[in-house]
Amino acid sequence: MSSTNQRPIQASSVLKYTPVEEIQQIRDRVKATFASGRLRPLQYRKEQLLRLAHLIEDNYTRFEEAYKLDLGRHKLEVTACELDMVITELMYVYNNFETWAQPKKPPFNIKSWAFGPVIRKVPKGVVLVIGPFNFPLNSTMSSLAGSIAAGNACVLKMSEQIPHVSALVTELFPKYLDQDLFRVVNGAIPETTALLDLQWDHIVFTGSPAVGKIVSAAAAKHLTPTTLELGGKNPVFCDPKMDLDLTARRLLWAKQINAGQNCSAPNHIFIPREAQDALSNAFVKAYKEFYPYGAENAPISTLVNSAAFNRVKQVLEKTRGEVVCGGQVDEKRRWIAPTVLKNVGLNDAVLENELFGPILPIVPVNDIQEAIDYTRSQPHPLSLYVFTDDRDFEEHVKLNQVNSLEMIAACKLVAKARPLAGSGSLA
Repeated sequence: MSSTNQRPIQASSVLKYTPVEEIQQIRDRVKATFASGRLRPLQYRKEQLLRLAHLIEDNYTRFEEAYKLDLGRHKLEVTACELDMVITELMYVYNNFETWAQPKKPPFNIKSWAFGPVIRKVPKGVVLVIGPFNFPLNSTMSSLAGSIAAGNACVLKMSEQIPHVSALVTELFPKYLDQDLFRVVNGAIPETTALLDLQWDHIVFTGSPAVGKIVSAAAAKHLTPTTLELGGKNPVFCDPKMDLDLTARRLLWAKQINAGQNCSAPNHIFIPREAQDALSNAFVKAYKEFYPYGAENAPISTLVNSAAFNRVKQVLEKTRGEVVCGGQVDEKRRWIAPTVLKNVGLNDAVLENELFGPILPIVPVNDIQEAIDYTRSQPHPLSLYVFTDDRDFEEHVKLNQVNSLEMIAACKLVAKARPLAGSGSLA
């Protein structure tokens, strides 16, 4: 779903939108095939999962080229953060889902044991997956794999903001997967609205909280269960006794991935006021190590479109913080250098919303409790980072913090098979 009120100009030579009048027909065809029982046999699901893995593996070079055109992403980043991860996830599901699908007995209960209760894994039906632009394969293919493994048919809505990647997925789908069970729909607001007007058996959405509310409201009309993976202002709590050179390198690495367009990217750093300059100096050192020939000459991703570029640029113009390193912009390329700020106040414009861009503000606080109190007053973060070697410091943050996906003393990718959890907004 587009982030603007106006419908984006469709690049027909790259991505062809699905006619709105055909969307219900696509859903009905998939629904009818699911009802026929074609996907019930585990062996057929296994075949489709393997075909999905080959869809990615056979087309590495083409996907790398498509990501370069849409997001300016270096092929190493595409391979490490998208393609290899998707293949690993798909093969993990492929190798284990038959065990997951087996019936199991519930724990002993004196009230029901005589009836011999059994829990059977039954497919829900047809799943709608609405994917994001920032990690389009990582997000959508994992959801699609889970749907196939559970015996569900699926309609996939790719993001219109990445026309080359979405067009490639659309081209490859019918070559690898059963088109009576798995389809792609392309488009912007009108096409997504048409999809959400229909009844689905489950909806998976990855994107902003604002659009998440629209998806939830549409699902509620049909009592459709949803899985929402939404963004948030992910804080970093930095212990001044931590190795600040290591901290700076890891945070700079995490923030530069996909130009900060990552829902789990660190949004801002809290550190006691007296240690701010030491951390700033560590960032300057790390910046020179990362970009010895200048950030403008490094293979750093671009912002997805002009609207995203202008939004991030305006944040840089409004902030009262001081630039530690970075700050360069290139409107023609939609490129902004990874930028570290210091002396950012809690009321600064840079903290108003999730940054979703290559800006990393350092927020000096009197103590970590002040940072905790501020974070608890804000919408719940998706992720929370604690950089410390001190167990007491770590426990203090954990015991006083809201629910979030915690990553302790490192910026690292989440291990597979970890459950996705979260809670609603404060408002």
